[in-house]
Amino acid sequence: MKSIKRFFIGMFSVALLATLFAAPAYAKSGTYVFDEQDVLTDSKFQELEQMGADYAAQYGVGVYLVYTDYMNGKTDPSSSERNEFGRQFFLQHDLGVGSGDNGIICAIAVKSRDYVTVKHFDNSSEDPFSDAGVDALEDAYTDPLHDSDWYEGGKAYYKTVGEQLSYFATTGKQWTEPDLLGFILKLLAALGIPGFIAASSIKRDKNAMQTAREQSEAGNYLDEGSLAFSVSTDDFVNTTLAVVPIPKNDNDSGSSGWSDMGGGFSGSGGGKF
Repeated sequence: MKSIKRFFIGMFSVALLATLFAAPAYAKSGTYVFDEQDVLTDSKFQELEQMGADYAAQYGVGVYLVYTDYMNGKTDPSSSERNEFGRQFFLQHDLGVGSGDNGIICAIAVKSRDYVTVKHFDNSSEDPFSDAGVDALEDAYTDPLHDSDWYEGGKAYYKTVGEQLSYFATTGKQWTEPDLLGFILKLLAALGIPGFIAASSIKRDKNAMQTAREQSEAGNYLDEGSLAFSVSTDDFVNTTLAVVPIPKNDNDSGSSGWSDMGGGFSGSGGGKF
């Protein structure tokens, strides 16, 4: 009887120790956040991890964040290599939510200072992220990364993703960049037309009262036939035309445009921060 008790006590102790040691390891490996470079404190890691869990539960989309050293082991990867890194990471870690494995992943290479955004949606009608939306998303999270603020970059990523997920859930449409110029023109049309009409009327009446007109050429102030030129020439002393080509750098900051990789995957191409 005592041996049986000792057996169960021993098994309980082993299970308890395994739980105590396994929990921190699992937490830092990340379900939604993969901090391979240990750039986040435990509390900040948990904060971002919770945001990912909340989005998955509320919107049915996996939102993932990866801090790695290099993408495919390269210090200067091309846009296609950055895309492939995101796709392979998604597949190898069996990411995605729901039957369609819907999700979006942001990968940040801490040492080479590369970034990329890759998404997976088998059904395009379930994709909340437009090209313009992801451009805005990358602008948001790369801004803090310029100062190596890894936490703020991750927070900006999750915050902007959440805004676009909420917009899609509310409107059924992908978020797009607001037409600021169009809005301003409409506002001016609504507020400025009466004033414009009044100003134009005053200017027209004022011009009607002025008979004298300023002339743009000196000859208009001479009596006809009072001055004649025997020779009229134009001589140009020097003419210089300089053309400076702007080289295209595939690895420069800013995304290279979305690329369809097949199988429901598409990637931004990313860039450097």
